[in-house]
Amino acid sequence: DEKRFWQELPRLRAWLADPAARRRDKIVAIGEIGLDRHWQPVDSPRQQAFFDGQLALAVELDLPVIVHDREAHGACLDAVCRHEGVRGVFHGFSGSAEMAKELVRRGFFIAFGGALTYRGADRLRAVATSVPPDRLLLETDCPYLSPVPNRGKRNSSLNLTYVADQLAALKGVDRETVEKMTWDNARKLYRL
Repeated sequence: DEKRFWQELPRLRAWLADPAARRRDKIVAIGEIGLDRHWQPVDSPRQQAFFDGQLALAVELDLPVIVHDREAHGACLDAVCRHEGVRGVFHGFSGSAEMAKELVRRGFFIAFGGALTYRGADRLRAVATSVPPDRLLLETDCPYLSPVPNRGKRNSSLNLTYVADQLAALKGVDRETVEKMTWDNARKLYRL
């Protein structure tokens, strides 16, 4: 409920602002936050208010965000643009190459999962090809979006090799290169 969110925000801020609590609780980012216009009905103003509050908190505390963007590409991009200094990752990316380019320009990482392996995902593969190697991440979006050959089954981190293989083929490198590159990128993003 919206009232409760705004009441709890100061408590969340205090918890996340405490470096000892962040270390103890292994907090490295704020997320998954964002906008989802898929499930109807959608209370867009409410989602937007929550998202803006969470983005502002991330900037205040200098924590990266993990952005969920489902059928809300323009609104998500506009939101992160309103919050100067916000950084993070757009997970399960499904936006355009132009959007990815703007996010990368703003310091974001772009994460790809199982959908990259789907037969009809030519546009998504073109986007992945356009993202610079130092801004790419792999993900499972577990338990959803299992890659081919396990599409339709419960996803797990064991399936990341299929996504890494697809990304390696797109970038013209081997899987080990993709694994090292995305590991290094995750360490940079989360300051590990």
